[in-house]
Amino acid sequence: MRFKGVILDRDGTLFDSLDVILRAFDYAVQPFLKTPPAREEWFEAFGPAEMDVIAKFIGPEKKLKAFHRFFEYYRDHFNQIQLYPGMRDLLDELKANGAKLMLFTGGGNVSTWFCLERSGILHLFDAIVCGEDVTHPKPHPEGILKLMREQNLNPRETIVVGDAASDVNAGKVSQAYTAWLCWSENAKYSDKNVQPDFTCRSVQELKEVLLEVE
Repeated sequence: MRFKGVILDRDGTLFDSLDVILRAFDYAVQPFLKTPPAREEWFEAFGPAEMDVIAKFIGPEKKLKAFHRFFEYYRDHFNQIQLYPGMRDLLDELKANGAKLMLFTGGGNVSTWFCLERSGILHLFDAIVCGEDVTHPKPHPEGILKLMREQNLNPRETIVVGDAASDVNAGKVSQAYTAWLCWSENAKYSDKNVQPDFTCRSVQELKEVLLEVE
């Protein structure tokens, strides 16, 4: 194993979920805004948990009510969300080879635990940090440092994997290795000056990085 610790993002990394996520956000704010934010505005707001993303557009007073709408839509349309092809096999193989699998997502605890349980992969993760579990969201490294500390990992044996520039930048500040997954829509809106250690255009390329497969 090249890396003892693998820290993964959720949406756009493990899951092909961004279209449902964006529709859920639109549904959440629909009663409060005449026009929903553009897709790129949502992407720019990503980082903290869903309630705080929503609050950026409708204010803090209405965010709880709006979040209930968000989760209602997310839950009812979860059948449209899938792991990327090959991702489950990769997770199983990493686990079988002794890697510590960790999740650091801006998503909140409610949606994250629901997502992992419904997908049957919750048991694969050694540790999970969600948006509410940190004071500073990505690109701040707080969540990554927390996971490495809890799992007794040093940065040079850890890799951070994600589809957004904020994932890569958080990993670099923490001095871990970084892998940027450029297949999601979120990646298209990311800073093109991002400088990961590895760039992956498919799950197979990610597997080659993580498992040193030829």
